[in-house]
Amino acid sequence: MYARCSTRKQSANLERQVGRLLEHAVQEKWHVELFKDIGSGLNDNRKGFRRLLRRVSDSDVARVVVEYKDRLCRYGFAAFQEYCRGFGVEVVVLREQEPKEFEQEFAEDMIALVASFSARLYGRRGGQKGKNKQ
Repeated sequence: MYARCSTRKQSANLERQVGRLLEHAVQEKWHVELFKDIGSGLNDNRKGFRRLLRRVSDSDVARVVVEYKDRLCRYGFAAFQEYCRGFGVEVVVLREQEPKEFEQEFAEDMIALVASFSARLYGRRGGQKGKNKQ
């Protein structure tokens, strides 16, 4: 099972998400290994996500469960499914989001991209600031 939220401020949401995933696992009587991250869904270098990718290739993994597709990744969900399918692993999405109009989805994607690159830029500046003090 994989859960993710974007920021530390949303960590309570992350724990609620984990609770819903675990509740579903108990109902289905699944044995669970949980991976979770706090970070952007645009960033494919998240620690838990990388561990999940490595774990999918193991023969004892039957499925990957997420609450919503975008909790796993913002882009490339179909590629992730295909990767899992290659190892005989099913991808289960518990809740489908309501369909959005193209324009709404496009606007949200653009905002997410700008926010992600802004965060990288500001994070990079913060690192430079410390280096310049020495």
